[in-house]
Amino acid sequence: MNEGVLITAGNKRIGRSIALTLGQAGYYIFLHHHDSEAEAIETLSHLDGEIVQCDLGNYHDVERMLSGIAQSGTPLKHVINNASLFSLDGAVDFDEKSFADHMNVNLRGPMQLARGLSGLLGPNDRGSVVNILDSKVFALNADFFTYTLSKFGLYGATEMMAQALCPKVRVNGVAPGLTLISETQSELNFELASHLNFVGSPLNVEDIARSVLHLIETKSINGAVLPVDGGQKMMNFTKDVVEVAQGILDKKN
Repeated sequence: MNEGVLITAGNKRIGRSIALTLGQAGYYIFLHHHDSEAEAIETLSHLDGEIVQCDLGNYHDVERMLSGIAQSGTPLKHVINNASLFSLDGAVDFDEKSFADHMNVNLRGPMQLARGLSGLLGPNDRGSVVNILDSKVFALNADFFTYTLSKFGLYGATEMMAQALCPKVRVNGVAPGLTLISETQSELNFELASHLNFVGSPLNVEDIARSVLHLIETKSINGAVLPVDGGQKMMNFTKDVVEVAQGILDKKN
């Protein structure tokens, strides 16, 4: 196939699953990491590709990474914006740094990479971008305030870039629900929270990866966002699903 795919934070969690799925489909993987080289090396051992390092929060570092990819022997055709900063703040306690960090990594970086891909493609080349969002963009709540705001911004940018960058670059998104346990989440909380959707079972990370592959390979799809959340977005929680689960557990104790 000889088409290159850049996967940000492709070394672990959802990104790793996407990298393995796309690698098995024959794509050459530019496997990005920020500061987890050992995990990137292990993931790459299953793939045809190369490792690229970049701080997505640094505008000039992103440009450096794009220049390096442009000089590789494999043409970049697709970008999967999977990397994400996810930290806790609220509408009354966010600060300048938390706001800037979330916006730079979760919004400006993906937009910069999409623009960069468009610049690397020839006039008759075609490529695509898939932004990994969050099903919260369909049912907003104020928890993880600037994280959610940055993802909502990327949700809007997905449609705007789909208009601005076509026909060279199609831009779509995948919006997962709660999929993998976080470092700060208890196993009991995850077990409950992962069932709070209409299918009543935890989400399969490989479904996210297969959705990404579908969007890359289906040339007629542009400006679409696929929710991969078991219907969780229709529950319209007024708090983050992790906080909803914790509230249920606290009432039981």
